[in-house]
Amino acid sequence: MKKLLLLIVLAPFMVLGQQITLDSCVSAARQNWPAFKKQLTITQQRQLIDETLNKNWLPKLNLSGQAIYQSEVVTFPDVPTMPGFFPVFPNDNYNVELGVNQIIWDGGAIKSNKASRYAANDVEIQKLNVETYGLIGKINQLYTNYLYLNKSDAILQLSIKELEKNIKILRSAYENGTLLKSELDNVMAEKLKLKKELIKVNSSRINVVQSLNLITGLSLDTSYRFTEPAVTQINNTTRPELALLDAQLTYAGSTLSTLKTNRMPKFMAFGKAGYGRPGYDFMNTDLHGYYMIGAKFTWEVFDWNLFKKQKQQVTLQQQLIQENRATFERQQSLEEQQHLSEINRYKKQIELDHEIVKLKQDVYKASESQMKNGTITSVEFLKLFNEWKRASLTAEIDKLMLVTAQLNYQYAKGMKQ
Repeated sequence: MKKLLLLIVLAPFMVLGQQITLDSCVSAARQNWPAFKKQLTITQQRQLIDETLNKNWLPKLNLSGQAIYQSEVVTFPDVPTMPGFFPVFPNDNYNVELGVNQIIWDGGAIKSNKASRYAANDVEIQKLNVETYGLIGKINQLYTNYLYLNKSDAILQLSIKELEKNIKILRSAYENGTLLKSELDNVMAEKLKLKKELIKVNSSRINVVQSLNLITGLSLDTSYRFTEPAVTQINNTTRPELALLDAQLTYAGSTLSTLKTNRMPKFMAFGKAGYGRPGYDFMNTDLHGYYMIGAKFTWEVFDWNLFKKQKQQVTLQQQLIQENRATFERQQSLEEQQHLSEINRYKKQIELDHEIVKLKQDVYKASESQMKNGTITSVEFLKLFNEWKRASLTAEIDKLMLVTAQLNYQYAKGMKQ
């Protein structure tokens, strides 16, 4: 069943070939990660709360019975003028009774208890949302890291091809006696260093994919094309951490309401019907039926200031939650400002990256003929080559860092789950 759901999630992307998106990874994680699955279970508990607490309004039936034997019973002296006036009580007695209790007014206890249970359920849901939100942040990090490694791989591959082209030219120059072998060897060593770096990058790509597979339940590999995330406009959303604090505040308020209703008077009707001996008429020693109906109320008039102390505890708890909320909002604002600053910085850097790469490439291309003619050494040539390579890599990294900063800003602001 899980594989079928994952297939449905990925169907639109499979049509386009071996490609994957950030949204599809998050969607797959919702089907696979245990924390996401628990959301449905916790939500279903709300219906059970209704069904359970509403039954408190139904009459309570209690059936009891007993059979006893007493070593002695009450005896009365004989009255000479009225023999048999007082009954002789048996040593064995039997009773079967059915009791009924019906709440008439509970002071709002059931209603407040239901609200408290709802609030506790909401707290569990929000705790789970915080956990799953952190997982979304982890997916974002892994996905953008893979994009960075892909860019590194592409630039390394391009650099290796560029050196191979130059090695052919330099080998020809060496064979013609116009170039020292050490100069050729130096360039070939640089090519091997790039291949070594490429091995590290590919190993890191595999590790990232394996981590994504663990979270999402997918079977991705490095042959998939990871598309760059499209950063959309941020709607008004609330961070799950703030929603959790709000839920905790609501739960504290519902606890206070429950404490109040517990001290309210409660009225109920009751009845009892039985059969046995003795009944309510202890003088009747025959097996017979009997019953009782009535109403009663209970009210805790004085509780030795217990409610006052409990109220103070709840009030302090509410103040602590409000202070935690204010602290988190301040931290969130600082994170947002930091990410906005990064977004502006990378936008400005990207404007200059293209020009820097173009200039470094022109200098490197000019050095190719100089190296061939022997006017510069291989060390100078490789220095210019590496500067061009670093400029190209930096340009690609800045583009990805801009996307990452935008995703981080969305995450700090609050994303839809």
